[in-house]
This record gives sequence, C-alpha cells and structure tokens, in this order.
Amino acid sequence: MFTNKNIIIRKGLPEDTPDFANLIFLSEPNLFPVIFGFSARGVIQNLFRHRKNLFSFEHSYFIEVDGTKAGVIIGYDWHTERGEGWRTGLLLIKYMRLEFFSKFPSLLKALSLVGRVENNEYYISSVAVYPEFRSISLGTNLLLKTEEEARGCGAEKIALDVDVDNKGAIRLYDRLGYSIVGKPSTAKINSKEFAVLRMYKKL
Repeated sequence: MFTNKNIIIRKGLPEDTPDFANLIFLSEPNLFPVIFGFSARGVIQNLFRHRKNLFSFEHSYFIEVDGTKAGVIIGYDWHTERGEGWRTGLLLIKYMRLEFFSKFPSLLKALSLVGRVENNEYYISSVAVYPEFRSISLGTNLLLKTEEEARGCGAEKIALDVDVDNKGAIRLYDRLGYSIVGKPSTAKINSKEFAVLRMYKKL
C-alpha cells in the first residue's frame, strides 16, 4: 500500500462499486452508454463486482484523500487480457441480455478503437479522479502505482488510449514519459464520432 501524508492508494474492493461506476463515467461519458446501452451503469457495476473479468475490482486501485475515495485506475497485463476477455464477453451477455445483440456492432467498433493489448504489454483501461480532487497529482500517483505493477508482472511497455480532445490527460501522460504512436483511430458509432490516440511508455 502506498501512503503519502493523507493520501492512500489501495486495491479495489467490491464495496467500491458505486464510486467505480461514477468515476468510469467521468472518464468516458460518451463511449460506454453508446456501447452498453440504457443499462450501461448497471452493467459496469455488475462487471466490477465479479472476479476474473477485465472490469473486475481485482484490476483496480483506488486513491483516497483523508479517507474519501478520490480516484481510480484499472489495468491488466496481456496474460489477463487473453485469459479473461472471453469471460468478460459472457458476463456482458448475461447483464445486457437481449440488448447485447443489438449493441454488438457498436461493441465491435469500440474494440477497434480501444483495448488492444499486445504481447509483453500492460494496458491501462481507465483512470479518473473526481473534479474536486484534481490538480493535486492524484492521477500521477495512480499511474506510477500501476507502472510498478506492470513491471512486477514482467511487462516491457505500458499502453493506454486517450480521447484526442482530452488535452489535459495527454499533457499528463506526455510529462510521465508516454509517447503518441501513429495517427488517431477513429470510428462512427451510433452517429457519434470517436477519435482516440494510442500512447506507450517503455518500462
């Protein structure tokens, strides 16, 4: 556990579900509703509570300030992605029910934008901090903690995807040594245009 003054970083727990959902939707307010439909928040919450899927609490770290949850990061290595991707799909079918099949084309388009994990790579799926706790380096602390975990599991590089319009996040990642690779990936999903940049950092 990382501690610095009144700031603590700890592994996520099932009881963190409400904050996880709130923070995830802060980090990506447009994409998740488009691909998961009207029940997007409930789907995300159910996935987080379950073990052995890519949205599980097992893959998250929370940062607290004076005992209050302030932010979250979720990520996993290439072995986890290979082993739990199929289970994540099954849980999506379970919780989205019939809506899964109508949203399947949107899900495929989303996967063309984000979530690709190569061999020997650790992937940061999402990082978010509540607005009232921004500007005190909490995002930086979460990223550094995750980089420690990535090194521990033998990853050679760490990757993430970021919206091209999220200039603040891009500046943060650049300052921490992440580099943009290639051109933005774009997709039109349910009449909405999405564009993301892939960024890497060697470990």
